[in-house]
Amino acid sequence: MKKALLILAAAVMAAPQVNAQDDGGVRLGIKVAPNMSWLKSDTKGLVNDGSKIGLTFGLVTEFPIGSAGNYRFGTGLFLNYAGGNYKQSFTYTDANSQVVTRELESKTKLQYIELPLTVKLMTNEIGYMRYYGRLGLSAAVNISAKGDYETIATGPNGVAGISTFEDEDIKEFIQPFRAGLIVGGGMEYNFSGSTTVQVGLNYHNGFTNLLKDTKVGDKEAKLIQNYLELDLAVFF
Repeated sequence: MKKALLILAAAVMAAPQVNAQDDGGVRLGIKVAPNMSWLKSDTKGLVNDGSKIGLTFGLVTEFPIGSAGNYRFGTGLFLNYAGGNYKQSFTYTDANSQVVTRELESKTKLQYIELPLTVKLMTNEIGYMRYYGRLGLSAAVNISAKGDYETIATGPNGVAGISTFEDEDIKEFIQPFRAGLIVGGGMEYNFSGSTTVQVGLNYHNGFTNLLKDTKVGDKEAKLIQNYLELDLAVFF
């Protein structure tokens, strides 16, 4: 968390220098985006178990493409809080020598430093409004991973049972890098001069496996993280 804040602070300090060199419509702003994330399973015996509410915030920058002003390259540096819940099927023998199959629950709470690379296609101004569509890619590095989960534990007598853990560090089981596709759209309202408010909706579709060194039976466990965010930004 401290590392993330230091990176964001450095980016904000650098912002005035970028703006001073702006003679072609470069825009700088602040983004805050509540999100809802969930996990999609590509492995039998591993299923999604509900969504999680999170937040993305940080510095956003847009660069004009061409002279018309309708196309922009967008990027930024964000701190992304996301997660998701899933269930994994386990079979074990209980204290009564009965073979039991149970779905064990896991809840993940993840933090990332995220760098998006997008193209924004905008309409001409209609009144004080402009409408846009967005398409691009995102890359993120995991900086924290906590989880509540259940697991099978074997006692001294060899009998298996369920153990529960809360707020455990699970970073060793989470891939350090996440990549995905961004598709979105929304509108902008110009108050005066360069001050513009943006409201949009973005869908992030993950490409990479969330889990690391995790198996279901003899197969590697694969979970993809997706999330939907309400994109709120102010450009100055």
